[in-house]
Amino acid sequence: MQRTMCVRSRVQCVSWILTNAIRLGLFLFCLGNTAACLAAEPARVLLLIGADPSQPAVFVQIHGIRRALDAGLPGDAEVYLDSIDGFRFGDAHLAQEFLALLQKKYQGQHIDLVIVMGTHAADFALAYRTMIWPGTPVLFSSVTDSWVRQHALPPGIAVLPFPTDIGKTIAIAQALQPQARRLIVVGGVTDVDKEMVDRVVSTVSSERGRWTTVERWEGLGVDELQRRLAGLGKDDAVLYATIYRDRDGHRYFPYQLLQPMVRASRAPIYGWYSTYLDGGITAGGVYDLAENGVNTGKAAVAILKNGGKFTGVALPPMPVRCVANVTELERFGLSAANLPKDCELINLPPSIFHEYRGTMLAMLGVLLAQAVTIIALVTQRRRRCSAEAEATARGNELARAARFATAGELSASIAHEVGQPLGAILSNADAAELLVTSPHIDVEELQDILSDVKRDALRANDVVQRLRALLQKQSIVFAPIPLDATLKGSLPLLEPEARRRTIRIEAQFGAGDLEVMGDHVQLQQVLLNLAMNAMDAMHETAPEDRVLTLVTRQDGEGVEIVVADRGSGFLVGSAEQLFEPFYTTKPHGMGLGLSIVRSIVDAHHGHVDAALRSGGGAQIVVWLPLVQGRHRTAATAATADHAAAASAGEGSQRDEAHARRAPGAAGERFSS
Repeated sequence: MQRTMCVRSRVQCVSWILTNAIRLGLFLFCLGNTAACLAAEPARVLLLIGADPSQPAVFVQIHGIRRALDAGLPGDAEVYLDSIDGFRFGDAHLAQEFLALLQKKYQGQHIDLVIVMGTHAADFALAYRTMIWPGTPVLFSSVTDSWVRQHALPPGIAVLPFPTDIGKTIAIAQALQPQARRLIVVGGVTDVDKEMVDRVVSTVSSERGRWTTVERWEGLGVDELQRRLAGLGKDDAVLYATIYRDRDGHRYFPYQLLQPMVRASRAPIYGWYSTYLDGGITAGGVYDLAENGVNTGKAAVAILKNGGKFTGVALPPMPVRCVANVTELERFGLSAANLPKDCELINLPPSIFHEYRGTMLAMLGVLLAQAVTIIALVTQRRRRCSAEAEATARGNELARAARFATAGELSASIAHEVGQPLGAILSNADAAELLVTSPHIDVEELQDILSDVKRDALRANDVVQRLRALLQKQSIVFAPIPLDATLKGSLPLLEPEARRRTIRIEAQFGAGDLEVMGDHVQLQQVLLNLAMNAMDAMHETAPEDRVLTLVTRQDGEGVEIVVADRGSGFLVGSAEQLFEPFYTTKPHGMGLGLSIVRSIVDAHHGHVDAALRSGGGAQIVVWLPLVQGRHRTAATAATADHAAAASAGEGSQRDEAHARRAPGAAGERFSS
């Protein structure tokens, strides 16, 4: 045995001499060819892992180290990886075989830095590093602070602190569950598992907390663990350490048991590793293992750039952060308001916008387009209403101007109509003056004279008042009005003009007390415009045939106003054109009379039509809706229909007579 050790020592000595000789030669060569040496010799880094590299907690750290090395070194680094799964299998009985493997593997290989992760790897490196990588700097990472306190580290080894603040996780549990009194600590049966459970129990015992009971559940199988967790209540809290192996010999990665535990547990589960968050723990003072890997890689880059020396290289401790799972908080009815203000909340309930981002953006786009469209439509509607109001005002002004024009046409007749009673008044005044100056006053005759004066004055005043009502400017008011009474009020203005033109007016008002919703001045204007138009059409008609027929009658739910003449008529097919603005066949007409009639009728929700009469002439029919509930009785309607039929018979006889006197097609003299 001693001889074997001597031989091994000689081999190691020779190997050490050769290695250092090679290093010295390379150093001397690189003094003059620094760039070439850097390009030819990339940094060689060995990752010595004390756990299975496929374990998520280890994998994320390895990935973080590789990213930091790739980003920080000027050239590609050569990274080697070796692991001993001491957490699940132990390392005492595997150390010699693992040592022999590494010696054979790295014999003659230059390693610039060894990164050791985990306590099992740290134990191995501390014992055998001089036998495999003599003189190579070593960086410890992911080793607990308790392990560091228990071991004296020689020169050439640096430690990146990885403290485990179990007390912060316990404080978070106490804040979320102030009513809880029992704390269950779950762990396995490996040395690491037992150490973590001991640390939790020791931390709880050292604090004067409110936990009255602390139970150790160690080495339980999955089924037994789920059964016990299902029996817990709201006054219990569970702290999960690690389970690498249970008492039945089953081996696990600690994260593998979390999801079955979370599904079965009726109490919140707390932990301090970031990989536990994916398993569904409720909260904890968490260490981000991925961040620890990045920090380890950055420290390795700094050491390599510093020539393998640790002086001046910052090795900050790993921070612990409060993290809480909102889904689990809501499941157990815990309030996030009890957590520290800087606590990070994860697994927030997904918002509709987050889940259906594309759909929501499309909907928002549609809503925005609809809003723009609605605003445009509202703006357009306001403009249209404003334009309609302005057009209505201009139409009213135009209608009033038309009434002035009509009054101008009637001026001679009106002057004659007013002049007759005024002349009679003057004559009666002269007669009264003679009676007063006579010696014998005939009182009875004087009273007759005064009565005549009063009658003639009222007659003249009536004409003036009707004309004034027609011409005055007033707002249009729609109200229920009796149609016949309204139209009869226009006859005194038409009769003098008809007498002047030797036209006979035949009025047959058969609507009785039927009422329409309208404005009396505008309806009177409709009759005046139609009547004056009809009188103009009979300008060349023989005096004995000049008949203006005015008829009102009920027609279903409305009432008709018929204005007929024996004039020249209009061209066949141009009935609709008659009501267009500025269309006229009169030499001096403006073409506004019938256009205004249609505008007024449309405003009263009615309609107007024109037709040729058999035997010559034309008739205009205006239909207006009746006020609801004000229709005539059946007897009144029958009487009116009988009168209308009689009128129609007489009209037919006159039509035949007119046809005999004036045969031929309708002319073009009918004007608007």
